[in-house]
Amino acid sequence: MKHLLLTTLFIALFNFNSTAQEVKLSKEFSYSVSTPYRVVDGMKSYFSRDGEILAVKYGRGKFHFQKFSGAKLNESKHNTVEKGEGFTPESYLEFAGQYYFFFSRWDKANETEQLFVREIDFDKANWAGKERLLIKVKGKVTGGFGITGFGGMFGITAGARGGKFNFDQSYSEERFIVQYRMKPKTKNDSKSKDIIGMHVYGKNLEEVWSKKITMPYTEKKMNNVGYTIDEKGNTYILAEVYRTETAKKIVKGKLNYDLELIRVSADDQDLSSTKIELEDKFIKNINFYEGKDGGIVIAGYYGNRARSGTDGVFIYKLDDSGDLIDKLSYEIPVDVMKLYKSDRAQSKMEKKSGEKDYSMPNMVLREIVYEEDGSITLYGERYYVVSHHNPKTGQTTYTYYYQEILATHIDKENELLWMVKLPKNQRGSAGRGGMGYYVLSQKNYHYVLFLDNVKNIELPLNKYPKTHQDGKGGFLTGFKIEKESGKVEKVSILDTRDAKGVALYQFNTGRIIETAEGEFAVECYKKKKEDVMLKITLND
Repeated sequence: MKHLLLTTLFIALFNFNSTAQEVKLSKEFSYSVSTPYRVVDGMKSYFSRDGEILAVKYGRGKFHFQKFSGAKLNESKHNTVEKGEGFTPESYLEFAGQYYFFFSRWDKANETEQLFVREIDFDKANWAGKERLLIKVKGKVTGGFGITGFGGMFGITAGARGGKFNFDQSYSEERFIVQYRMKPKTKNDSKSKDIIGMHVYGKNLEEVWSKKITMPYTEKKMNNVGYTIDEKGNTYILAEVYRTETAKKIVKGKLNYDLELIRVSADDQDLSSTKIELEDKFIKNINFYEGKDGGIVIAGYYGNRARSGTDGVFIYKLDDSGDLIDKLSYEIPVDVMKLYKSDRAQSKMEKKSGEKDYSMPNMVLREIVYEEDGSITLYGERYYVVSHHNPKTGQTTYTYYYQEILATHIDKENELLWMVKLPKNQRGSAGRGGMGYYVLSQKNYHYVLFLDNVKNIELPLNKYPKTHQDGKGGFLTGFKIEKESGKVEKVSILDTRDAKGVALYQFNTGRIIETAEGEFAVECYKKKKEDVMLKITLND
């Protein structure tokens, strides 16, 4: 194995005064704020093309199409259209250079679920034509297992509103799939088998094949984890298959399931399966991904013990027949795990019996960034939710935590070059909101950006970051990572409380959209019933 570089942070020092911290903004970035425009509330989606943005918003019975253009992305068009006949929104999607809105309707008279699609005209900022019936299913359907691949940061919000249909596409955008699960006729999981509907399309959404697939095991015997599609139209289902009749992953401290990859052939829709040996690794998080070459990747985090957190990252690579060609795993060094822990916490960890007690809890792999030289970088973060029940009111509230980031860089020969842990500590009560992070990938560097507490600008390696409370302002800041060495520097872009004289609210990480190489934008609220478009550019 090549030399593993455990990186530390090179953080610039800033001056303090008695009332506030003076933050030196990075000269690598510049930003602009558009002219304010009337706010539109509702379900929102954003597309970009040739440096412009098209926002499609649905609320109060109307669709709003907003076009943003020019150096500051000012609003250049705004068309409003009545919603028409009743429907349930399912998803927005860009596929093969075209833009679509999917929605469903339940035909009560014929007991049929229907999926419709309507194309969007980017240039005109309006519908491109009339709605089109895409799928008609006799009986009730449910969303089944949702999209597992992450594009950008968190991927397509499939079924975000309707939840009846799920959508995915191949990396090459040659094939597109709609997936759904038939509602079981019996509630007895020991007898019922999942029936999964799959409809595969090519460009212009012309159907390539479709079929209802009956799973080879009962619902009690298996748990469908996720699915994906390759550029040839073959589909894959990843499932946990229990070894006993007990539907538990762990029994008496030992694994009680195997991973099984079920492949549905695009040629004849026949099923084949491959068992993936876990080798006593306890999977903590797992997902499908697809690389530049069209190959399917299964990746995630594992633990060495049933009740441990994350101890390492794994990658399983498949060929176009669905066979395993590589099984890779990389242990997280203890020195990386200990970063940004207090002296007391590190001392407490060291009193435990050996390195086996070190781990990183609640880690979720978010994305894999593929480089032109064949290397990859995997990004994940600590994420968990805590519920709070008030016995007096009967209400349950939730607190969402988005914390430390782990970056793992592997070269084209599958050698681990470096791992780095990035400090982040975000907390909120309204879902993701402005939490999480965004990766801007450039030729020699990655920029991992997020909203942070200004008190973390100068953070020593033995200090845990102060909490950034979602919705309470914050600095858009983050880290610049050199791809070759893993060297990390701190970068700060702007203060959301004062962006060129404008206070920005409702900064939502999920709304960030890339507009050009080295450039991205996000829509924010500025109060007084007005929004603005914030554009951020990496300077040459």
